[in-house]
Amino acid sequence: MIERRHQVFVSSTYLDLIEERSEVMQALLELECMPAGMELFPAANDTQWDWIKKVIQESDYYIVIVAGRYGSLSKDEGLSFTEMEYRYAIEVGKPVIGFLVENPGQIPTKFSERQPGLVKKLEAFRELVKSRLCKFYSSPTDLGAKVSRSMTQLKKQCPKPGWVRAEILNTLASSDEVLELKRENEELKQRIAKYGLEEPKKKETLASGQEEFEIDFFFVREAINKETGRFKKKSEEWGTVLVSWDEMFCRVGPSLLENKDNHYWSPVPLLAGLAETKSSDRLSELYPGERFSNFQISSSCVNTILLQLRALKLIELDENKSWGITPYGDNYLISLLGVPKGQTNASISL
Repeated sequence: MIERRHQVFVSSTYLDLIEERSEVMQALLELECMPAGMELFPAANDTQWDWIKKVIQESDYYIVIVAGRYGSLSKDEGLSFTEMEYRYAIEVGKPVIGFLVENPGQIPTKFSERQPGLVKKLEAFRELVKSRLCKFYSSPTDLGAKVSRSMTQLKKQCPKPGWVRAEILNTLASSDEVLELKRENEELKQRIAKYGLEEPKKKETLASGQEEFEIDFFFVREAINKETGRFKKKSEEWGTVLVSWDEMFCRVGPSLLENKDNHYWSPVPLLAGLAETKSSDRLSELYPGERFSNFQISSSCVNTILLQLRALKLIELDENKSWGITPYGDNYLISLLGVPKGQTNASISL
């Protein structure tokens, strides 16, 4: 396994949280993380804001500690730099976790805001942090322990590439090769998305392929009239037959390709013909000497079949509410009906 280091941006006010930050830094170092934050620019100001954003962008994770101070205000934004950092980390999609002091009333006066305006801003900021993933701490030691546990879980839930020593990376592939592979991977993903060739995300939970579905069908029995020697309607019957999803798609798929501009395409006669073919031997055994005609499929079965094939991304409805085959369905149909190398006849075994 490649040894990686993750950079964690630690945001907070500074002078009032020196001990807390020390515990957090120690916890992160023990997790083999690289802390970044106020130690790089303890006197944050508007001229340093672009640099601060760059460090946040380069970090894998973001931590904010909120106690009794709101922090230095940006002249441009009217917000503290701590809150600006927090909002920016969320904006650029960094995994964020907040740590709030459990009992703000117990914070020494010298480390608490006194100006009503700043107190109000601090309360609003605390509520913002509470709206996302956050933990409460009671002491510097408690904070360090909770940071350690939380970061372990956060790295599992939101894995990031982190940093790898150049000498290790070079043993695997050159930087140019890695970048080229990443570029090709992105291009392939875009092509797959563009042409709709990816499988449905929940395919493993849907019946498909050789799994069978019971089709209900109606048919007419015809028997020979002894007087005329001709077949005559004897009765109307209902029957069922098991048909695989691949068989159903192979029956309706080619007609969708042929009738792609026909807004009145219907799968009913195709599925009825499939039911007739699949049940002919069994019906002949049940009713020897008779003939069977007028096969029809129940509307509920037709609707279920169409919805299932749609869920499997094999067919789709266009803007005119007309059925068509999807690019993924077209590719899948070719895999089912394409003639294998060496085969000399048109028989397809499903």
